Amino acid sequence: MRTTREMSRLTAVFLAGGAEARFYAQDLRRDAALSHRRLAEMLEEMRDLGWVAHEFDKSTPDWRPYYMLTDAGRHELAP
Repeated sequence: MRTTREMSRLTAVFLAGGAEARFYAQDLRRDAALSHRRLAEMLEEMRDLGWVAHEFDKSTPDWRPYYMLTDAGRHELAP
C-alpha cells in the first residue's frame, strides 16, 4: 500500500465491524475518509492479496457490491 495512514484508517474500519461485517464502498469511503479513486485502488490491492472479498447485495435494485475481510485479511491486519 502506498500510504500507511490511509491503509490504517481503512483497516480500522474493517476491523471495527467484527468478523461478519459487510461494508458498501460508500460507507468505507466515508468512514475511512478516502476518495472514491483511492478506495478503489486500495480495495483492488487488498483483493489481489486475498485480504478482502466482495459479494453482490441482490436485495438492492442495482446489486451493489459489499466488501468484507477474509480470514487471511483479518489475520494479516489485526494488531
